[in-house]
Amino acid sequence: MKGRKPQDGHRVRFYVLAIVAGCGLGVLFATAGVKVAQTLTGDEAIEHLEETNTVCGTIASAKYVVDAPGSPTYLNFDRPFPDQSCSVIIDEATRARFKVAPEKAFRGKLVCVTGVIMTDYRGRAQIAVSNPAQIVVRDAPTPPATNSAAAPTSNK
Repeated sequence: MKGRKPQDGHRVRFYVLAIVAGCGLGVLFATAGVKVAQTLTGDEAIEHLEETNTVCGTIASAKYVVDAPGSPTYLNFDRPFPDQSCSVIIDEATRARFKVAPEKAFRGKLVCVTGVIMTDYRGRAQIAVSNPAQIVVRDAPTPPATNSAAAPTSNK
């Protein structure tokens, strides 16, 4: 090991430590600000502003507002407008991509909508849809099974 100085070993250890630390910081910075998508209720959506998540619930009311700028369609979760827990806004260009008018296709249905949760002018949670694939109709939950044998009826 001719020509090697004692501080060379320290220098190698320093470079290895710097590389390992750099990799760790790279992973930390790469994941900073990224929110993990999760499924939320309409009422929970307001707590997750500027995150991409999936909001699920029943569309209680829906309206196509032809005379408003951009001719938006609104789908309102859980309770009819103006008391909705969260709303979905579909602009006119996106609306044209639906096979059935959204206000007819989704009213009364249990749906899940994925997108960035923002707020409307009244501070309520809202998701803007730019692709029909962001809205998925779910089957209604199955009611609990009843055991008719457990409750005998009387024929008196």
